[in-house]
Amino acid sequence: MPPIFMGTMGWSYPDWRGPFYALGTPDARLLAEYATVFDAIELDTTFYAPPRETALAQWDRLTPAGFFFSAKVPKLITHERRLVGPAAGKEARDFGRLMQAGLGAKLGRLVLQLPPDFGPGEARNLLTFADTLAEHTLPITVELRESGWLQTEIAAQLAERGMQLATTDRVAVPGAPLTYLRLLGEENSVERFDQRALPRDTELDHWAEQLRAAAGPVFVHVRNYYEGHAPATLIELRRRLGLSLPTPPGQQQMSLF
Repeated sequence: MPPIFMGTMGWSYPDWRGPFYALGTPDARLLAEYATVFDAIELDTTFYAPPRETALAQWDRLTPAGFFFSAKVPKLITHERRLVGPAAGKEARDFGRLMQAGLGAKLGRLVLQLPPDFGPGEARNLLTFADTLAEHTLPITVELRESGWLQTEIAAQLAERGMQLATTDRVAVPGAPLTYLRLLGEENSVERFDQRALPRDTELDHWAEQLRAAAGPVFVHVRNYYEGHAPATLIELRRRLGLSLPTPPGQQQMSLF
């Protein structure tokens, strides 16, 4: 089985206090507590704006060696500019360099999540954008959400330019190796994030089988909406893979008494 790095999408949710974090855990301690259980995280905050250097330094300080941060590329590039023009390429390079400088070996992937209506008609824009970044060796994973891509050769075209494609529970583009799995669920499918309210056992069985057969390292990131409580989903997935089952930090503290 290949190396598999697992994490959620964000670490600071009030509903996680109790089932995951100990009640009363200060906000400043949450990331450090999270990193005692999982070895990866996907940052959603970077979608709205690049982080400050001080934030990157703090995230680095709070996590151990071998921990990975993946980060969504800012929406200014993906949704507002739609990858078009020299500015989009420059902003992407600047963002990548910022993340590389701040996180070093802890940088996982830069997730280029394209709008739901970004379809094959904009393939030339995507490939031109990829060409402008090819020589900069940024670790970019592209998430395509429009179903029209399923009938294209985009996976091979991006691979030629050093980019990977994400696999999700919604769209899995043919020909794309499993390197970055995002389990998303349906928006607003649950009201709270404190338990597996919507178990997807059959789907988890499927993804465990796919992960065991993967050819190389894989990042796996789960959103709360997938089942209701992303940490529990990851533990269930680890169980199916025969990996060690971590104890949530709140329960670690309880076991001391």
